[in-house]
Amino acid sequence: MSSLAQIIAAKKAAKAQAEASGADYSFEAAKAKADELIHEFGTQAYREAMKQSAKAELRDAQAFWQYVADTIESLTKPIEAPKPRSLAEMLAAKKAAAMQQSLQAQSHTSVLNASVSSASFDAKADSAQAFADEIQPKVHGSSETFSLAIDLNEDQVRASDLALAGQTYCLIGAAGTGKTTTQRSVAKTLLESGRLKETTYKLQGSGSKVQAPSIAFVAYTRRASANLQRAIHKDPDLEEAFRHNVMTIHALLEFQPVWFFDEEKQKESMRFEPVRNAANPLSITHLVIEEASMVGLDLWEQLFDALPEGVQIIFIGDINQLPPVFGPSVLNYALASLEVVELRKVYRQAGDSTILENAHRTLRGNEHLIWDRPDFQAIEGKSNVEVGEARMSRALSAMLPMLWKQGIYDPEQDIILSPFNKNELGTDVLNKYVAQFLGEARGAMVHEIIAGFIKHYLAEGDRVMVNRRDGEIIKIIRNGQYLGASPMQASDKLNRFGMLSLGANALTEDGILDGYENFSLEALEDGERKQQASHIVTIRLFDSGEEIEVSSAGDFNGPNFQLGYALTVHKAQGCEWRKVFLVLHKCHAVMTYRELFYTAVTRSREAFVLIGKKVRTAKAILNPRIKGDTLQDKIAYFNANQDLTREVRLIP
Repeated sequence: MSSLAQIIAAKKAAKAQAEASGADYSFEAAKAKADELIHEFGTQAYREAMKQSAKAELRDAQAFWQYVADTIESLTKPIEAPKPRSLAEMLAAKKAAAMQQSLQAQSHTSVLNASVSSASFDAKADSAQAFADEIQPKVHGSSETFSLAIDLNEDQVRASDLALAGQTYCLIGAAGTGKTTTQRSVAKTLLESGRLKETTYKLQGSGSKVQAPSIAFVAYTRRASANLQRAIHKDPDLEEAFRHNVMTIHALLEFQPVWFFDEEKQKESMRFEPVRNAANPLSITHLVIEEASMVGLDLWEQLFDALPEGVQIIFIGDINQLPPVFGPSVLNYALASLEVVELRKVYRQAGDSTILENAHRTLRGNEHLIWDRPDFQAIEGKSNVEVGEARMSRALSAMLPMLWKQGIYDPEQDIILSPFNKNELGTDVLNKYVAQFLGEARGAMVHEIIAGFIKHYLAEGDRVMVNRRDGEIIKIIRNGQYLGASPMQASDKLNRFGMLSLGANALTEDGILDGYENFSLEALEDGERKQQASHIVTIRLFDSGEEIEVSSAGDFNGPNFQLGYALTVHKAQGCEWRKVFLVLHKCHAVMTYRELFYTAVTRSREAFVLIGKKVRTAKAILNPRIKGDTLQDKIAYFNANQDLTREVRLIP
């Protein structure tokens, strides 16, 4: 039976052969020839030969496979490597020698006994030289080399060794220290070593199943999983092999709606439950959790229950940023219980972003940032002094729609951050500003939703965050179970602050009465009805496509529900956006410290924009909460004020 690596190599062969020899050469014939070569010479030699042969652009099938065989033969001959001059070169030379020995052991005879022309000798010589050049270490200050064409430093090598040993551990590091590079290296080595099996995954958004390697890369949010997928798929081999292996935790567990009879409410209710559980476990062998600080303990328990025995888990995170705001995460427990590898070396290359440079200046306590670059800017206003909170807030109400119209701010890809929820420059007000001008642009009908003592002004099409998951409101109807004061009629002239302009257009009586078809006189005294909100809001979650209903006053209030255009820096922890707009003012002084600013900066992928005076960033950078530079200091800060008394299982 062919290994997973052989199957993947055979598929690549079929694709290359189809391009080289035309449609008359079938997939079955290409796969058979690939299997023959792999069986004779081994996967590694075959793959290197395919890389060389694909460049030859041979259009004849026989000539193509002759070229492949000749190239493999050249690769199995000894290569005289130069005397190593550094530890990195010594490690690379040792790996190259082992690879050559392995190739020679696998090579006994040529697959094709055709004579080799002088042109073939030239091709072999060129191929061997290219292969020799490829295995030479490309040293740029690194001290260790782990795999071909990838230089790993000492910390990354340690992480890779733990992965190959099958050990569950934590991998942490600041932005730019190579966490994704290490993940790619580990994944590629596991794939080539044959340790991964084939398993079945469910395609998100459909009921179909696909076969893929038994390693899953997961994140809590759709946005984080998309970022992770881009990082893993930078390597073409990994993109092909792991096309279906990067997803959200909810997608991995195959959450789906389940109807049940609620004894307390005495009615049919719907909730989303994982299909994968202890009775129907996953069949993966390796699990990588990106931004593990986002994964709460309840979800972790569901994930853990679905894991088969012996699964290796790698928890990834950055503990230089803010700790979780929602309570202990699985990373808090993992840091306290498992071996921790911290990536400390920061990589610098030509073309690196100013975001990365300034992030590490921030960590070092260097307040002299690089400003006025395309990816790192400040909007300070015309006044030389910092204006008051209310005045700056009014300015933002006019500036944000202008930035949107100019294409500088895109609510679909960008985020506005603030240290606070409340006050004139908090996320509550900023969210209303954005929802207002976006709603006006699409002619949205705004509903007044009464939830206890709080009123929300929402419209279909609004982006919201529910229990830390992004979604969009797709339907708003009146709640027949609500007994409180009557809300205002929905109108396109009702703004997000509850003000109604003259000449407003309101919904018809039919629209107002939607939701009352389930009105029950027998339930008038039901205590639950007193806790209902005035409307039922249906939300489609972006990460899974599932639709949820929010109807109780408690669901609308507190940290569980808010518009999704502006977030606190704490809630943004673990996510990433194309562009980040950070609002900073003297009214935020009590929350303006180094770790908060670092977290805000590193949420941006392409550009960071400060809205406020630059002096605010300097004050933040010079005000650290982490009291030292050691790993123990960072873990102590990250786990501070977290109740870690709950018994949490970490190793299946």
